[in-house]
This record gives sequence, C-alpha cells and structure tokens, in this order.
Amino acid sequence: MPPTASESAPARVLLVNLNSYDQPYPVYPVGLAYIDGALRAAGQVTGVWDARISTETLEEALARFRPDFVGLSMRNIDNVQCHNPKSFIHELVGFCRRVRAATNAPLILGGSGFSVFPREIFQLGGIDYGIHGAGERTLVRLVAALRAGGGEAALGAIAGLVFRGADGAVRAVPCNAEDTAFTTEPHHDPELMRAYLAQGSLPGVQTQRGCPLHCCYCTYPLIEGSRSRFLGGERVVEELRRLSALGVKFVFFVDSVFNTRADHVAEVCEALIRADLNMEWECFLRPRGVTRELLQLMKRAGLSHIEFGSDSFADSVLGSYGKSFTFDDIRRASEEAHALGLHYSHFIIFGGPGETRASVEETLARARTLPGAFYFGTIGMRIYPETPLWRQLAPEAQGETAADYLVEPRFYLAPELTLASLHGRLREHQKQNPNWIVGDPPLAFVETMDKLRRRGVRGPMWEYAELLQRMQRT
Repeated sequence: MPPTASESAPARVLLVNLNSYDQPYPVYPVGLAYIDGALRAAGQVTGVWDARISTETLEEALARFRPDFVGLSMRNIDNVQCHNPKSFIHELVGFCRRVRAATNAPLILGGSGFSVFPREIFQLGGIDYGIHGAGERTLVRLVAALRAGGGEAALGAIAGLVFRGADGAVRAVPCNAEDTAFTTEPHHDPELMRAYLAQGSLPGVQTQRGCPLHCCYCTYPLIEGSRSRFLGGERVVEELRRLSALGVKFVFFVDSVFNTRADHVAEVCEALIRADLNMEWECFLRPRGVTRELLQLMKRAGLSHIEFGSDSFADSVLGSYGKSFTFDDIRRASEEAHALGLHYSHFIIFGGPGETRASVEETLARARTLPGAFYFGTIGMRIYPETPLWRQLAPEAQGETAADYLVEPRFYLAPELTLASLHGRLREHQKQNPNWIVGDPPLAFVETMDKLRRRGVRGPMWEYAELLQRMQRT
C-alpha cells in the first residue's frame, strides 16, 4: 500500500526571498525566517534562496534542492518614491516564470507586498496559491492539506489563503487574528545571516504585530491586523540571544510602532537590562507619550537610534494624516532624546492630504528648531487599497480598480503643489541643511557606509550622512 500523508517523507519547501532593494541598506528577511522556523517545527525540510545573497542561480537551487513546494516572499511593491518611482512587479512576474519553467512544484506567494494587493497580484498569473497576512500557520496548514489531497473545502478553511476555486474565481479567505500571533521561533540560517551582516544589514526583531493607529496611508493594519499582539520580554531576550550567537551586535525592532503601550516597552527593556546582552538597537517610535523616564529606561536597555514617524510638523496636516499627536509632542520627544545623547530622526511625508505651500514651509522652519535631529523627506503619499486615504479618494467612483494602482505606483499630491516644484524646494533645502536626505541617500554616502561597515561600524549610520554632506559643502 502507498504511504499515507502522515507516513510519507517530510515535504521539501524552497523559500525564495525576492527582495534585492538595498536602500538605505540591505534588509535581512526576518519574515522568511519565521516561515522557515514554522515549517521546520512542523517537521518539513527547508532551503533558502536569496536574490541578493545566494551565489547559485535560482534554477540551480531548484535543481539541487528538488522542492515539493516553492514559497516566494515579496516584501515591497515598489520603492515608494513619487519623484523616482520603480515598480518591482515586473521582477516578480519574471521570477514566477523562471520557477514555473524549472519545476512543477506548487508555487506559493506571500510577504507584506503581496498582502497589500493579494487578489490583484494573484490575477497576474503564474502562482498557484497566495498567503496574505502572517504566514506561519497558513503555510504549514496549506502544505499539510495539499499533501493529504484536500479539495476546495479544505483549502477554504485555511485562514489567510488565496486560491482559485473550481469555478475559476479567486477566493481570499479572511485572516484569523489567532494566526497572526507569535506561535513559532524564527530560524536564522547562519550563512545567510553572516552575508547580510557583512553588507551592513540590521537584523529585524518583532516584539509585536498589528497596529491600532489610524494613519491615513498605512497598510500595517491590513497586513498584521488592527489589534496588537505582543511578544513577552523574556521571549524577546531569547530571540536576541539567538542572534547574538550568530554574531549580531545591533538589531532593529521592526514593530510598526514600538511604544504602542508603555507597559510593553517597560517589560521588554527591563528584560533586556537583566539579560545584559551588550547589544544595541533601534526602533520606530511615535512622539506621543515619550518621556525622559521612558527614554532613560530604553537607553539602559541598549537603545541608540530612534526613527520617529512624525510625517509633518504642521498640526493641521498631522490631523489630516490621521496622527494622534501634535508638534508639541514631537518637540518634547526630540528634546528629551537629544538631552540623553540618543541619535534620532524624523520621517516626513510632504504633499499628503491637507498639505499646502505654507504648511511645507512651516515644517521646514520647525525642523530647524529641533536639536540634533536628522530628517528623511519623501514626496507624495503612496495610495494603497483599503486604507483611509483610499476610502477618502474613492477611486472606484472614477471607474478605477486596485489593479490600476499596482503595476504603476500612484501617489496623492495635494492640489496646491506640483511634483517638480516640491522636489526642487526640498533639494534646495537639503543643500542648505545637511541633516536632510530627500529620497534615496546620495551615492557618496552609500560608498562611505560601505567603508565604515568594512571597518566594523554597525548601526544605521545616518548621522554620518550629515557629517559627509557638511564636508561636501566646505
């Protein structure tokens, strides 16, 4: 008799990281590491091919590994730059064709980029199944169901799965909040980790999933849900211990906002202080509720760099963007960070809803008042389906669909502004203010970062960009 699914050999799953975009630095695929860990915990055999790191071609990896399933991870739809847009969709289609030409194994696509346009990307063809949202449980269940010969009913019971039904229609099974909780430990391939560290990557660590905030453009609630699920402080320490054993000295807490709840920040930081791992880290913070006492605790736990998602320094624009804070909150948080010797930066989105020429100048003027700050400026607001901005613009009423916003990146720019004039104004401002970067960092900075990495310097290093731009002015 042939073996049953439970008696058969483990499934062989080749995981493919498609992301090769490296600005401002290469991004270690932490999401894929979670998928890898979940599959291994379920008894499956995994391999990883990385578009940036792997020395063999994708075809060579497929021939050597002989997968039963191929899982592709798509992190980004495009580079989110209105003045210099670059879509990654054509690259995705090309990778899918290469996989399909080399193997008959089912092709499964997931990742944060896919989760923003799940139906639209699925319709492009070339993939058999998609996973939107966190994929650990979904992929494990899908592999088990397919190996057991499960039909449409079995597939329709897998939360987060996208597939084509017998009638040809694309079905997207709603995500389940329980499936987005932390259920497994990520598996980090030592060779892959060493390669990313050598290129200056900051390995990501998640301490929570989901975002309850209401920023008008943000896709985090769509990808991870609108309710936060937290990883306890001791489990965060366990993950950092695993990374430390692989030579990691600096990590990025990649939560949408680390300080969603002050008690979570305290729990994680107190656990890190007790563990005394001698590791530094960076995180995203929202300015609201950032006190000196909280920052002191975070610094004792290893915090060295902060990225504030402020988006604007004009209160009227902050309200239009759906922010829950004001410039007074931004100013207080900035001053406290500076007083404690922490490196901090602000991300600013120019040209979103409510922006005017006057509010642009207000933001630029107020930026000069914050001590020791560094700024990343972007132009226009990328429009994503199902976000508050999408609902506000209601493109369906104009006969447009989400697919129209997929292949060609589309941005909102306030009616009073033009791309050329706004880009020119910000470039002019950057020349006079070296603590600003507009768009991707300049080539000279990228080259300098590479030299510093070879000398063992770790961290985001954007503070060196200001020094370099000052030197270029003299």
